[in-house]
Amino acid sequence: MKHHRILAFGLLFLVVASLGAVVKRGGGVDAAGLPLLVALDVAAGLCAAAIVVDVVWHAYQGRGQACRYCGHLRRMSSFRLEGPCPNCGH
Repeated sequence: MKHHRILAFGLLFLVVASLGAVVKRGGGVDAAGLPLLVALDVAAGLCAAAIVVDVVWHAYQGRGQACRYCGHLRRMSSFRLEGPCPNCGH
């Protein structure tokens, strides 16, 4: 499951970065067409929504957030940033 999530987030980010590069190469936001800007907005919104849903889902399950290197579930607390992973150290 961890590898599928990383792949999905990577692909979404790649789509957003590619669309951003196309907009920049085409002369910027002012010169880009409306369909391209809408596609960029939708892709960025999907990327942000996927990350929020992933964090909320793990918090709802009470298992914590998975480390992106080893998959170990770290405890999540409100208003606190967790340090390095206790399992792998990243």
